[in-house]
Amino acid sequence: MSLTHRVVLLIFVSIFFASLMNYFLTQYQSEILHRDSEKLLASTLVQSLKDALVQDVIDGNKLRVTNLLVGLKENDNPIEYIYVTRGMEHNIFAHSFRNGVPRFIASEHLDRDFKKGVQLVGRYQTREGLIYEYSETLIEGLDTVLHIGINQTEIAVKLEKNKFIILSLSFVILIISLTIAFIFGKVTTGPLVRLVEQIEKYGDGKPFQSSLDTEGAPEVRLLASTFQAAIQERQQAYLELHEREQDLAITLDSIGDAVIATDSKGNITRMNSVAEELTGWSLGDARGEQLKKVFPIIDATTRLEIENPIDKVLTTGKIVYLSNHTTLISRDGTEYQIADSAAPIRDAENNILGMVLVFNDVTEQYLLREAREESEKRFRQLAENIEEVFWLGSSDWNEVYYVNPAYKNIWGHEPEALYKNPRLWLEAIHPDDREQVLEDIPEELDHTIEVIDFREYRIKRPDGKILWIKARAYPVFNEKGEIIRIAGIAEDITQRKNTEETLRRSQKMDALGKLTGGIAHDYNNMLGVILGYTELLKEQLKDQPKLEKYVEQIHHAGERGSKLTAKLLSFSRERNIDAKNVDINDMLLDKQDMLSKTLTARIELNLDLDEAAGSIWVDSGELEDAIVNLSINAMHAIEDAGRLTIQTSNIFIDENSAKQNQVEPGDYVQLGFIDTGKGMDEATKDKIFEPFYTTKGEEGTGLGLSQVYGFVERSNGFIKVYTEPGHGTRMVLYFPGHNKQVAGNDSKKIEVNGDLGGHENILVVDDEPALTELVTDILERRFIA
Repeated sequence: MSLTHRVVLLIFVSIFFASLMNYFLTQYQSEILHRDSEKLLASTLVQSLKDALVQDVIDGNKLRVTNLLVGLKENDNPIEYIYVTRGMEHNIFAHSFRNGVPRFIASEHLDRDFKKGVQLVGRYQTREGLIYEYSETLIEGLDTVLHIGINQTEIAVKLEKNKFIILSLSFVILIISLTIAFIFGKVTTGPLVRLVEQIEKYGDGKPFQSSLDTEGAPEVRLLASTFQAAIQERQQAYLELHEREQDLAITLDSIGDAVIATDSKGNITRMNSVAEELTGWSLGDARGEQLKKVFPIIDATTRLEIENPIDKVLTTGKIVYLSNHTTLISRDGTEYQIADSAAPIRDAENNILGMVLVFNDVTEQYLLREAREESEKRFRQLAENIEEVFWLGSSDWNEVYYVNPAYKNIWGHEPEALYKNPRLWLEAIHPDDREQVLEDIPEELDHTIEVIDFREYRIKRPDGKILWIKARAYPVFNEKGEIIRIAGIAEDITQRKNTEETLRRSQKMDALGKLTGGIAHDYNNMLGVILGYTELLKEQLKDQPKLEKYVEQIHHAGERGSKLTAKLLSFSRERNIDAKNVDINDMLLDKQDMLSKTLTARIELNLDLDEAAGSIWVDSGELEDAIVNLSINAMHAIEDAGRLTIQTSNIFIDENSAKQNQVEPGDYVQLGFIDTGKGMDEATKDKIFEPFYTTKGEEGTGLGLSQVYGFVERSNGFIKVYTEPGHGTRMVLYFPGHNKQVAGNDSKKIEVNGDLGGHENILVVDDEPALTELVTDILERRFIA
């Protein structure tokens, strides 16, 4: 559509809408005026008739009132009827009807409640049209009301006639306005149209002739001259832009990195020679292509396609950096590891015009980095999966660069805590061993030191557990032979130390057992001779009471020695003679009262028994002796008032613990004795099971705990002792669980005939000559005398 037509159309539309709005406004005003004038007409008539009718109505002059009402009805007006009602029942007094009062009025006016002022009291559809009835009270005291019916249909016909006249006039005005607008638009836009035609020709490459519009309006002439100046500036700018394009191309080709520029849609607009080489695309082939097509990238590790940076940069306007594992696949399939960044191109108003992508070939660095990462990965796998602590620190021992997870398992601290406090490992060393460790650290390190071998030392974990450590450290040198850091390894040798200690103690106890067994055997032979001959002397000295008394004292001392040898023999015995199935809880409950009295009132006895604790296969008498011995031992360890707790529970001993304690793995029953006594140091703890060792001076024999030790060993169990000076002692006995039912003793009782006479020969054999002589003497006295 031409400019002239658009101007004419604009004027036409404006006039049309203005006329249409004027028409509707006029109609609206007419309707309002009609409604208001209708009510005003009714009010005016009522006020005019009040003065003329009041007196006649009061006088009851019905005929005169009727003639006046009929006269008003006969005039050329929209009044359809007038009537007057009187009285409480509102009977019609006078009216203008020629054919009698219509039925709709007769039925409606009787029950109305008329108020003061002109009111619309009814609407009636009749053959003459729609009637609006208004009423007004004439005489209030006489209940006299004037009624006027106005024909709305007549008024509507007149109103429609007025609408048609107004609409016709508006149409005529619209036609005249359109004609004037067309002529005005033609004259006004003619020079502008010709100027536009010249501009279109200029766009097709023809010269611009602004002289054609010199007869136009000043505004058009100004527009033509301005456009001429703009053309000249454009030509100058084009020359400058061409020069800048040449400079930019030279600059881009001089950059060592690849550069690709795109427009706001992601289409390539520029590439330098490095980008052409890496992508395999020439600028001529790539211009206008989507960046995703020319610059396909994948993840070097997963071989999956990576999201191209173009979308994110153009959407968010942020600079995007690709990951270190980005691989560019060139047009010929060659792969390059690249590092790149993409940034938006913005104008002066910060609008995004496109994107520039800068990247370079880092394949060589990538391969080196991959090799280093693979080496570090193998190192971490090795360091984090070994059970020994591995650490790296500074050459002055004041910093820790790395420590593997085994440090937390052994030392009980988080690695982060060690990084913050590198002396934390040293602070955890047992106070008795700390000086020794410091002595093992060289004051100065040089190339002559290949390894620093620490002596075995103990550490104390935060949970109070004591562990044995064996550690070594190695200086790390650089190419110049300078020590740049220290690498170290520390291993937990607690199990080995415990195993060695257990083995040493076992060997020691075995040796003591054999020694005491041999001594007890020989001593028992001597006591047998003494006791035997005292028995013979008793028979010979019945008539000499004084000498018989001496013999009894000798016999009593011999019996005491015999009991002592029995204890020694029980320590060295290899098996329990009278073993049976014993419920350890039942025994403790049965002996609770006896133990409480033994411990005296100053010691509180607590039984913490696990109902699920299993039975054990032991000699019940020896178990009872062990319980009493350990309870008495605890009583002597508690100087004042205190508490002894006896616990039972089930525990599973795994292969490592079983090997360490030289027992079979499986289910065991724990019998623990926990006292609040003074505790023991390490030296005392190592000797408590040795025969004749006692801390009670002359009051103790030193055989109580050795007897317990021998009993537990014969029962295929083991003992653990946990104690510290000032913190009491916890002694735990471990017995293999035994829940099988054992058949009763079915041995038959053998009755021996009291007659010992006979003709048989008796052979007496013993390694002790005195015993053989004694036995021979006794037999001869019994059978020969």
